Amino acid sequence: MTDNTAREGVQNLGATEETSEFASLLLQEFKPKTERAREAVETAVRTLAEQALAQTDLVSNDAIKSIESIIAAIDAKLTAQVNQVIHHPDFQQLESAWRGLHYLVNNTETDEQLKIRVLNISKTDLHKTLKKFKGTAWDQSPIFKKMYEEEYGQFGGEPYGCLVGDYYFDQSPPDVELLGELSKVCAAMHAPFISAASPTVMGMGSWQELSNPRDLTKI
Repeated sequence: MTDNTAREGVQNLGATEETSEFASLLLQEFKPKTERAREAVETAVRTLAEQALAQTDLVSNDAIKSIESIIAAIDAKLTAQVNQVIHHPDFQQLESAWRGLHYLVNNTETDEQLKIRVLNISKTDLHKTLKKFKGTAWDQSPIFKKMYEEEYGQFGGEPYGCLVGDYYFDQSPPDVELLGELSKVCAAMHAPFISAASPTVMGMGSWQELSNPRDLTKI
């Protein structure tokens, strides 16, 4: 064993002993009544010790300032992680959908004659479901049973006035196929389907490009 290895071993042993002593003091102070509470105290002490050893620049002779510095460092990491989440395209798409639904609900005068119902299904899952019941079996799909048979197709049901899909559609074969299958269900329900067109229909990457001059005959 080299001198460096021996020195590191002594330091780790000393840190472990100090952590154990500190944990014992906290256990005497807090007096946890359950095993889970005892484990929580020990975990907190272990985490504090690991942070102190990993970030020696945050540790000083003032214990309170050291803890505050470590808390500030953790807070900065959490802030960075939260920013990554809320700025991720998938999260922004989800947030946009819920904000749109919130706006619709809060700005619509609903009553016994007008109700808003939400079906949580992605565009991909909707396409897969309807694709399994193509041709003459289209009226056997769970989407048809949910939308038509449970309401329009039975006495006392409450038919849908329209269907609104929070999706974007373009001229791609999968989208055209999905719209074709949806049109059968909506025609049987006597209810229109309202959704959005993708900017790629006009050869654009975003609808913000709509103000730019464009020769639509070339699309």
